[in-house]
Parts: sequence; C-alpha cells; structure tokens
Amino acid sequence: MKLIILLFLGYIGNLSPIIEITPKSSDPTELLALSKSAEQQLRKEISNFALKFKGKAYRYGATGPRNFDCSGYTSFIFHHFNVQLDRSSDLQAKQGKQKRVSQLKPADLVFFGTQRRIQHVGIVLEASRGKLVMIHCSSSKGVVIEDVYQSDYWKDKILFGKDVINN
Repeated sequence: MKLIILLFLGYIGNLSPIIEITPKSSDPTELLALSKSAEQQLRKEISNFALKFKGKAYRYGATGPRNFDCSGYTSFIFHHFNVQLDRSSDLQAKQGKQKRVSQLKPADLVFFGTQRRIQHVGIVLEASRGKLVMIHCSSSKGVVIEDVYQSDYWKDKILFGKDVINN
C-alpha cells in the first residue's frame, strides 16, 4: 500500500505541497511518527510567518497586514494556513482543544485575562521549563515577542492555552 501525505500551507498563487511524505510501510506507529513530523513542520511554518509581522503597529479592530489588534493578528496568521479563527479573543478562546500552560507548544494560542473575561491572546513561539515566549500584538507596543514568565504584566494574567491545529 502506498500512502502519500501532502501538507498544504496557505494559498500563494497556486497550491503546492510544502512537505510530501511517503511512508515505507503502512505500520500505524510509522504513520503516527510521520504525522507528528508534519505537525511540527506546520507549527514551525506558522511561527515563522508570525515573525514576519514583528514591529507592525497596534490599531483597535485592525486585522492586518499593516496594523492589528491582538485577535486580528492571531486570526490573520492562522487564516494564512487555512485555520479559521473567530474575530475576537473571547470567541477564539472557545475554539480548539484546551491545554494547560505546561502543555503548550509553538503555534498554540495563549490567553490572558481574569476568571471572568478573556482580555488578550498571543501565539506561542517557545515553551519549555521556565520559559513561555509568545508573539502578540500589544496595544502599547504593536507586534512584539515577550517571555510571559519574565513579564510582571503578563505572568499574573495567563489563563490557559488552546491548540487550534489539532482540535
């Protein structure tokens, strides 16, 4: 049996595969490993695309590509990869598979606020013991990269994360 897995990342003029994987067997463990590899590649592509907008200005209600607000930024980035996110951070928090902060991976969403209200969303770039780096659109700085745990502002407001790739 021959199985080819193609991963298409966005529409750029035409649809062409970024990754083509042809497993040597139909062994389910091999297919699972390939699936994880394709997922890691997609997460890397999302993170790299998000970085291209570093320095763009904040504007309330803006959805890019010149200006963004926080949820306009996340929806713009994921839309490029055919992952449809709702427009507001409040609604985005209801999408995908919920994760504890300790389970986050690059290209997961991370949400901030109070127990009563979602106030902000960012995209995880790096998650490891003692480090949670996100890229987000801040109302005071625009699109920036910050380590949540090193920020007196963000570390106390973190609520949870969401995986919108594997939901």
